[in-house]
Amino acid sequence: MSSRTVVAFALVVLVGSTLAGTAAAVPDARLTVSDVTVTPGTPVTDAPVTVSVTVSNGGGSPQAVAVDEVQLVEGDDVIARSLEPGSLSAGGTLTVPLTTSFSEPGERSLSVHVRGRDEDGDTVDVRRPLSVAVEAAPPLVELDTTELVAGSETQTPVVVSNPTTEPVRNVVVSLSTDNGEAVVDRRTVASLAAGAEQQLNFSVRAATPGAATLAVEVGYTTGSGTRATETYDHPVTVEELVDDVGVRVATAPTSEESQQPAAGQLGVLLGGNTGGATQQTDDDEESSSVAVTVTNFGNAPITDVVATPHVGETTLARVGVPGPLAPGEEQRVTVPLDRAPGGDLVVDVSYDVGSGTSNATGRFDFRPQAGAVRITGVDIGVDDNGTVQVSGNAGNVGRGSVTGLVVAVGDAPDVEPAYPQRDYFVGTVEGSEFAPFELTANVGPNASSIPVVVTYAVDGDIREETVSLPLSDEITGEQRSDRSLPLSVWLGVVGVAMAAAAAVVIRTR
Repeated sequence: MSSRTVVAFALVVLVGSTLAGTAAAVPDARLTVSDVTVTPGTPVTDAPVTVSVTVSNGGGSPQAVAVDEVQLVEGDDVIARSLEPGSLSAGGTLTVPLTTSFSEPGERSLSVHVRGRDEDGDTVDVRRPLSVAVEAAPPLVELDTTELVAGSETQTPVVVSNPTTEPVRNVVVSLSTDNGEAVVDRRTVASLAAGAEQQLNFSVRAATPGAATLAVEVGYTTGSGTRATETYDHPVTVEELVDDVGVRVATAPTSEESQQPAAGQLGVLLGGNTGGATQQTDDDEESSSVAVTVTNFGNAPITDVVATPHVGETTLARVGVPGPLAPGEEQRVTVPLDRAPGGDLVVDVSYDVGSGTSNATGRFDFRPQAGAVRITGVDIGVDDNGTVQVSGNAGNVGRGSVTGLVVAVGDAPDVEPAYPQRDYFVGTVEGSEFAPFELTANVGPNASSIPVVVTYAVDGDIREETVSLPLSDEITGEQRSDRSLPLSVWLGVVGVAMAAAAAVVIRTR
């Protein structure tokens, strides 16, 4: 072999040896980061963010790989890591979740580092860049409702607040439930300033008793223009509907003091389905109107509340009660009874509750304010012409007024009206007031009394009563005074007797 041939062979061997050494330094495993996903897609500040890293060992790889560590790196800082998550055979994949959070919004430049070892102990290192846009935190939702009532519409306020330092726009809040329906299910807010909050009113009608979930979905546009949606689940309990309404009927108050319950009155409210309460005033008290108090003792609101009073067969005008009445609330209305007859007053209260209509009842012993005339202070004398003169007072002993009051001399044996005062028109007399009158009559020797006819009207009802005024055996002008005369039953003979007894005492002294 020539020297030139030996040199050439040596050069080939040297080059071949160098190439063989370089190939041996490269690991046989073909490790790659095949996929990276970020959840949620739009991360927000101070909320967990999960970066799922999928690591693959290529199908043509002759060796398995043990993954020692997967890191999520920002700059020089490792912000999340997973140690020894697993091994990969040829063609195998492994997904490793890395969870972190960001305190500030903005664009974040991250990278994923994967380190492993092949079967020969050689290190495998793979890197992949990752860019993440972090938005400010979503609106906060506060929902205080803990209970619903089956079949009843329940008001459900939702408070939405913006915890960030930037305004959010186009806020759309939707409410839904897995038990029944949301009657009012969508509200919008054009803009919610930084740090501001706003209450939005919804209503829900649950279908059946039991557990339920209210779902609140908030869609909004961030300060950077990104559209995002957040969903909040709120557990609630659905109660069975309780229909319990009480009705109290009492004398209508006439002053601030009288609005307080009177001492000694029962004032008890009974449930609507078991009959209303009966309450009445003292025996001497009269009323031309009553106060009807409706109280909701149930657990569902009542609406369209109407009170209808009845006295015997007479149905009076209905009165609407302001509503709706939430559980525990009450309302009082005044029911006029100007034209109602006296007797057992029944007030039927109808209302809507849940999906149906119900009623409750209250009772009251109604005694109307009425006028009643009594003849008092009677003087009977004879003038020089022999005409009997009768004078006195027509007093109204009732609380209601009387109108068209006329006092006249009636017909009786040996008695006839005489001019100039055959009758006397008194007119209107208010309650607890009186008016004087004078009458004249011709009386024969056989007359024992003079009939006086009293005619008047009370609330349009014409009444006529006759009072007999006794005469003495010798009608010679002696006066008989201080007679107190009830029209319907008796004359004030007691007053005359008392006056006579007083005269005897004076003369004795």
